[in-house]
Amino acid sequence: MLQSFFVYITLGLILYSLGYLAHVRQKNNLLLNKKTPFWTWEVALALLVFAFVAGVRWNVGVDHQHYLANYLNYQFGGEGIFDKEIGFEYITQLMARNNVHFSIYFGFLAFLQLFFIYRAFKDQRYLYPFLGIVILFGPEFLSWMNGIRQMLAATMFVFAIQFIQKRQLWKYVGTIVLASLFHTSAIVLLVFYFIPQKDYFKHRTLTIGLVIASFLLGNMSFWVEYLTQFSYLLGYLGYDWYSENIELLIDNEEIRNIGPRRLSMILTPLLVIWYSPKLKSTFKNTNFLPYYNIGIFGFLLYNVFANMNHGFIRPITYLTIFIVPITAYLLVYLRRHLSRMYVMFIITLFIALSYTPLSIIADYGKGNLDFSNYQFYWYHINK
Repeated sequence: MLQSFFVYITLGLILYSLGYLAHVRQKNNLLLNKKTPFWTWEVALALLVFAFVAGVRWNVGVDHQHYLANYLNYQFGGEGIFDKEIGFEYITQLMARNNVHFSIYFGFLAFLQLFFIYRAFKDQRYLYPFLGIVILFGPEFLSWMNGIRQMLAATMFVFAIQFIQKRQLWKYVGTIVLASLFHTSAIVLLVFYFIPQKDYFKHRTLTIGLVIASFLLGNMSFWVEYLTQFSYLLGYLGYDWYSENIELLIDNEEIRNIGPRRLSMILTPLLVIWYSPKLKSTFKNTNFLPYYNIGIFGFLLYNVFANMNHGFIRPITYLTIFIVPITAYLLVYLRRHLSRMYVMFIITLFIALSYTPLSIIADYGKGNLDFSNYQFYWYHINK
């Protein structure tokens, strides 16, 4: 457990510090009327450090060992152990057939995940200090280390939102099609380009009412039987096992008590909702509004499906990933008004960064079922 806290805290401090340096560089360049290139040493180092920590991990993320077994099978001349999309397949086989160590393989995939997030906000580097630590200490990091393919596609979706705002159809389509080469389900994201850009959650009181309604609906079962009608869609989007076993999944509900981790996932977007009028005004010249719309919609859907099997929640991660940037916007806003919002800044920071530490404590001692505590591969690979 101590090793986990040391690794995560060290990585968090590095990401925050390098993000702050990137912000200062861009701020100074703006004063000089200079454009800041994306590739600066602090951005490159942040991506590489993140990639290193993700690459040398062991059993962090529920599916990590499955991805590892799949890679090693290829490396030793065998076949893969599960069906994969062509983009992911190409990278996996290219590295495996050339005897690239699996730590570099996992590090490269993590590098791409963070790259698309940082690239999406290259002109708003004041978000960088908080983006890194919200990803690491919120629910996203463990999710990224688990559903590697889908979460890589999800980060590409975050990157692609700018093309919706700029009405650049083919750039958006190209990015989403590329994402679908890593997870087929991403193709459904094409529909977002054609959704009118409005403030769908304009009134925060009404939005909070919708949150309450989503909780209530999530604890009712009268509508669950209708989910069987979506089995074909799940299969088309690449969730074949879930499609074939949808009735079993419906019967196998997973009651998620509202413990500390779940509470952090609830309170963080609620804080964003509460401050949303100020955030929409302060960041009106950014893409905050579409991020907010998608993130809150994902939050509502998550509440509705929270007690269902995890298979029904996985597609929603394309939406809930937007909780990361809107939380970063909130933290930036609170820090800018630190003199009168110091207490709220500390409270928000504590809540937003509590998920991974709570997971470390909750999963400690579970042995092979501990997918949160950080371990280095070299302590296990020769056993």
